[in-house]
Amino acid sequence: MVSEQVKEGIERTGYGISGVIGGIGRQTYYTPDGRKIRAIPAIRDYVVKKDGKVIESGTRDANYDKGWLPVMPPELKPHCDGCDNWHDTEDDIKACVAEKNKKAKAWEKWAKKQQKGEAMEQVKETEDLRVKMFEMEGNMHTLMEQNKKLMEMMEKKAKGGTFG
Repeated sequence: MVSEQVKEGIERTGYGISGVIGGIGRQTYYTPDGRKIRAIPAIRDYVVKKDGKVIESGTRDANYDKGWLPVMPPELKPHCDGCDNWHDTEDDIKACVAEKNKKAKAWEKWAKKQQKGEAMEQVKETEDLRVKMFEMEGNMHTLMEQNKKLMEMMEKKAKGGTFG
């Protein structure tokens, strides 16, 4: 068993912590709602440009972009299931969820309208194809009749008859 003092000392050292035996070092992060996360640091290079000139560059831990913190926050913020983020108050969370539901309904309404429009377009296209097919059948029938008359005329000519 590891004593509480040893655990605290290990957690404070940060990057060198991995597990019981070796492995990739993990760091302790805290979410704004107070949860503790042990994760591999996502170290990234960054460059900030202004008017095409580099004004700042360096390395950063991309886990902080997720809202994670290096220390336990003094004031905890509630987690929002609407946007998977943290807000200052429960009222903000309710407003966020309501806004998400409103946008979802608008999106669903738009999708149904699009789907209905596409269905109507398909019906029109199918009807146009049917008309074209009937026209082609009529043309084919006319061509077959003309071909039949032509064949009869050629037979008469072959037998020594005349056209007419």
